[in-house]
Amino acid sequence: MREIRVGVVGAHPLRSWARDSHIPAIAQAPGLTLSAVATRGEDSARSAAQAYGAAHWFTDAAALCASDAVDLVAVCVKVPEHDAVVRAALAAGKHLYCEWPLGRSVEEADALAAAAEQAGVHHAVGLQGSASPAVRRARALIGQGRLGRLLSARVVSTTAGYAAQLPSAYAYLNDPSNGANLTTILGGHTLDLVERLLGGAEALAALAAIQHPVVRLTDTGEVVARTTPDQVFVTGRFATGCIASIEVGGDRPADTPFTCEVIGTEGMLRLLGGHPHGFQAGELALEVDGVAEPLDAPVAVGGLGGAAANVGEVYAMLARDIGDGVRTVADFAHAARLTRRIAAVTRAAQTGVRQTLV
Repeated sequence: MREIRVGVVGAHPLRSWARDSHIPAIAQAPGLTLSAVATRGEDSARSAAQAYGAAHWFTDAAALCASDAVDLVAVCVKVPEHDAVVRAALAAGKHLYCEWPLGRSVEEADALAAAAEQAGVHHAVGLQGSASPAVRRARALIGQGRLGRLLSARVVSTTAGYAAQLPSAYAYLNDPSNGANLTTILGGHTLDLVERLLGGAEALAALAAIQHPVVRLTDTGEVVARTTPDQVFVTGRFATGCIASIEVGGDRPADTPFTCEVIGTEGMLRLLGGHPHGFQAGELALEVDGVAEPLDAPVAVGGLGGAAANVGEVYAMLARDIGDGVRTVADFAHAARLTRRIAAVTRAAQTGVRQTLV
């Protein structure tokens, strides 16, 4: 099979998540080649194509989606823009890799998942933290009964973001209608990992706080109100019978470690790591009963680090799915289910009422 030609929407050459993760991941993942990039400005689009070695550049995302030079569209723009780009790609019959969160709301995520299923294309959502080789190995060990019956888990998941000051480009994170905030982004990545290990959440309770209600925009000096939580605590019961406490915290020092500790009747495992943007943007290590656990060989070709490492895993899985005609990667239906879980966390925090999940 010929290589899958990828078009990246949101591939700014100077400042973008795509630059730090998707572009190097595509370069390393087997079966993929970067064919096209799109940004809003002509200068940045042309510069991105030159910097990244793409043969085609666009200032219109829909035009990239319609291009015969693209088989797979990577959606790396802000969450409020996901719907339009995803629908343009689906209309053109293209496979998709969309960053998390998939949509601004449960309704939008459900609609996009339904549209993708109807289109019959392959689709992946950017929940790359759960694609980490360390997470996959931990999940396998738990499934094999290495820890015995699961009893409890404790997770501390943090980011340097959501501080009392931030660049104006990220001010949209303060508006809940945009669907992009600490609860949905880092909270979603974290809950997805926990459910991978402990099974689906059956009941969730939550507390949330806005510790920095006033935020200064560092590049303009403007002061704006924050109306979304920058600290969230969740407790839950999961399908394995395990109970867990989950701390999702913003405005933490960049070197604050990520920890996920799972205790069973026969042992304990810990996932360890950390990254200023959240655990999902970095590499994780695994310990079992205090001893480093060797990891299975990653799906992707080696040589990736930092933010690109786990994204490369997702790309490799998606490419394999497309080539083999199977569906193993976390897809839009998975994203829609997780969006409903995060909505339950928000309801629990707002009402003080524990949410029972189906």
